[in-house]
Amino acid sequence: MKTPVLNFLGIGSAFNPYFNNTSAYFEFDTELFLIDCGEGIFSSLYKLKLLEKYKTINVLITHTHSDHIATLGHLLLFCFYELNKRVKIFFPEESLISSLLSGMGVGKYTYELIKLQNPFIYKEILTIISVEQIHVNEIPCFGYLIKTKECCFFYSGDSRTLNQIILEKFLKDEIDFLYQDTCFENTTENHPHLSLSELCYLIPPEKRKHVYCIHLDRNFNFSYARNLGFNIPEQIKT
Repeated sequence: MKTPVLNFLGIGSAFNPYFNNTSAYFEFDTELFLIDCGEGIFSSLYKLKLLEKYKTINVLITHTHSDHIATLGHLLLFCFYELNKRVKIFFPEESLISSLLSGMGVGKYTYELIKLQNPFIYKEILTIISVEQIHVNEIPCFGYLIKTKECCFFYSGDSRTLNQIILEKFLKDEIDFLYQDTCFENTTENHPHLSLSELCYLIPPEKRKHVYCIHLDRNFNFSYARNLGFNIPEQIKT
């Protein structure tokens, strides 16, 4: 049986102050791979001493809403000036990230920006495939299909849908785990997040134990979701 590799520093949405913004990491040899760096994430990384622990720090960005990049500048500057490390940032659209960081006063010399092109193979072992998501009209958003030595998982980023190709692969057992942006209910017609009821419709009961609901809003009912068979990641306490 496959074991999940993601460790969560946050599981909350932008407007959920009870949790850090959603962010997770996994280990790859002596390297840290962090997915997103929103509110509270730099603080958690600092308190857990994860930035000192790993030789190389890598950051995958799903999109540029502030709850996903709010403390990215802190991370880059701390690693560069305090730890003498240049963080590697991975994103399909380089110019968007570089212009935002420039506006924060974060010089290009402090980090390495890598454009993700499908498939992106890292050190002949780790494979990352970016999947464009439907979230909002203003900015692009990406989910990531990631294959490690241990398992294959899909991390949705923010999305109002579950990508059809990803769903089919998951139902065929080609993907071991889904980490899906899930709100408790849609409150508007074009709500930018997938609702729990929609997720129930898409995922049969026997497959739900391999699905993790993330980016949870203030009204999200944990017990109700678990009773339906879904998982909720444990946020690491700091």
